[in-house]
Amino acid sequence: MYLKLSIRNARRSFTNYLLYVAAMTVLLAVIEVSNCIAIIGESAGFQVISLPLLIAVIQIVLVGYIDTFMLKQRAKEFANYLLLGMGKKSLTRLFLCEVLLIGFCCYLAGTTIGFAIYGFWYFREPLHEMKHCGFLYGKSMLYTLMFFGLIEAVCSFRLKQRLTKLQIRELMYESNRNQSVKNAGNYKTWGIIFFLCYACLIGCVCGIAFLPDIYIVYPVSVAAIPLLSAVFAFYKWAFGCLYAKRRMKSVKIYQKDILYITAHITSSFKTSAIVNTVFCVCFLFSACSFITGILMLQPEIQLFDTAMRQWMGVSQISICIVFLVIYFSILSLQQIIDVRQNSKSNQIMRCMGKSNRQLERLVNQQIAIKLTSPMIMALLIILSCIPLLNGKMNLILPASLNNILFKLTGAFGACIIFFYVFYFGIVSAMGKRYITPAARK
Repeated sequence: MYLKLSIRNARRSFTNYLLYVAAMTVLLAVIEVSNCIAIIGESAGFQVISLPLLIAVIQIVLVGYIDTFMLKQRAKEFANYLLLGMGKKSLTRLFLCEVLLIGFCCYLAGTTIGFAIYGFWYFREPLHEMKHCGFLYGKSMLYTLMFFGLIEAVCSFRLKQRLTKLQIRELMYESNRNQSVKNAGNYKTWGIIFFLCYACLIGCVCGIAFLPDIYIVYPVSVAAIPLLSAVFAFYKWAFGCLYAKRRMKSVKIYQKDILYITAHITSSFKTSAIVNTVFCVCFLFSACSFITGILMLQPEIQLFDTAMRQWMGVSQISICIVFLVIYFSILSLQQIIDVRQNSKSNQIMRCMGKSNRQLERLVNQQIAIKLTSPMIMALLIILSCIPLLNGKMNLILPASLNNILFKLTGAFGACIIFFYVFYFGIVSAMGKRYITPAARK
């Protein structure tokens, strides 16, 4: 009964699961590619396994956020189940069974896509025999299943804890609940933490740029700690600051659409800070993959033989594209769902005198802010670190590759502009259906 009911609910609520399906499938595909690399390169150690671990951590945070979103979307449905006599344990098992069923389908799709991407580059070389294909696919699927099990176990435990604490009244109002804080002045503390962590990050980058080669390993090994801390503290400070200014009821905030946009941004600022941190790290990781991939393809760099160098370069660029697709796709899906949920609010504002054109401009502003906000801290880090690292690279690389980091950063910026315009156009076009419902009829 649970299986049949879970399948039926998953099919009826497929739109709500789009974020979950997109995140799980694409990230599991990247984990599958990484596991294939680990199996083929037997000598590789933690450097290879670190990528699946990093993706698993990102995925746990993202899936936890998406589970919360799905709970809000279906809160009234669950409340009706409880009112009809279903026990809370039975409801929890039903929802977890539904999530695990869809997650397993994403696992099958992700491992298939990931192995196909890897096989396209690996098995095209004649020196590799296709007889190893089945062994590699089976072993890589097993490794990916271990990471998938870890992700689902952690997320299911957190979701179960939340479901068991919710009451019927909380479920009825769960979809409309905004997040708040007991002390709105905490953002000042996060601001101090941000500046301290950012100063430590710049210090590590300066150490990489100016210390002798034998000492570079020390700032490189610890640079990730202040980087991640600075990103998280920045978004906690930024969203907390916006929330505090909204609470102060300044006269300027009531001008034009500032109050509406600020309220929309800060209605769930705790979750937004975490999500923006994850997407900012995703953005930085894609930039590193792009720069590393292009550098590997340069003929002046002879660290490996030509075939291996080309394969590694293309793999890094592919990982960059995958992470950019994750970044823009999930944010775009989130915006499409938000626009659909706010369709009634748009009708109210239309009755208050807003024209369809004004509503479209307001929605486009919200879309632009949500797509851009994770980039803010990433761009700050890139603009402050690339000049220092470029000087170090000029001392190491041949003269023909002088200022290569500046050129590659510019190329990566062009890719970002392309993806941004492309996804912004899609979300804007789809959002018009919910802004002018009368026109569709």
